[in-house]
Amino acid sequence: MNRLFSITTGWMLSMMTATAAWAGDASTTAWADNGWTSPGSAGATANYNGDDDGVGFARTRTRTGNVNLARGVAVGFDRDGLDLSLSHAFAPKFGPAYAGTFNLSIGADGQVSGGYGGVLARGGESRSVEAGGVTSSHDGQTQVITRGNTAPGGTIDAGSRTFSKPRQPRRDAKPSHGRRDRRSAQRMSRERRFRG
Repeated sequence: MNRLFSITTGWMLSMMTATAAWAGDASTTAWADNGWTSPGSAGATANYNGDDDGVGFARTRTRTGNVNLARGVAVGFDRDGLDLSLSHAFAPKFGPAYAGTFNLSIGADGQVSGGYGGVLARGGESRSVEAGGVTSSHDGQTQVITRGNTAPGGTIDAGSRTFSKPRQPRRDAKPSHGRRDRRSAQRMSRERRFRG
């Protein structure tokens, strides 16, 4: 189970590193696993990158025991806009495990982007879940991951969604003529994954 988290967390960290050169991005991940015969584990990451005049913070919290819990939060504001990322996960010794994430960027130019997702792992002797995301007001991009595993058997129910709203036109701009293309005003993508 820990190998799954190591691979996914490494992917998230590399994605964060790729965007670290630009100001205005926040990212978090959270994972937890537990089972009937093992104590399991929990962990989280949080990161915010802003310019020199920006303000923000990143915090993580974990707890292990009969219920393993993890949470990561990163939020900040700079000249590019506001960035927020939240991820959490919990895995009890008995019962389903869940992880979820919410990410939102509001650019100084009015552009809005975000994404959210969750994963539920049920059945099996052991269950592991992970969720995370990265969002940037610099380029208006958001990415979300949700992953889970059960052994032996069990089911995974995972879903995620990202959205983007273009920057708002200036109030003194002349109104455009013709029919508005709704697809250009908002882009959405959905992902649903099931495993038996």
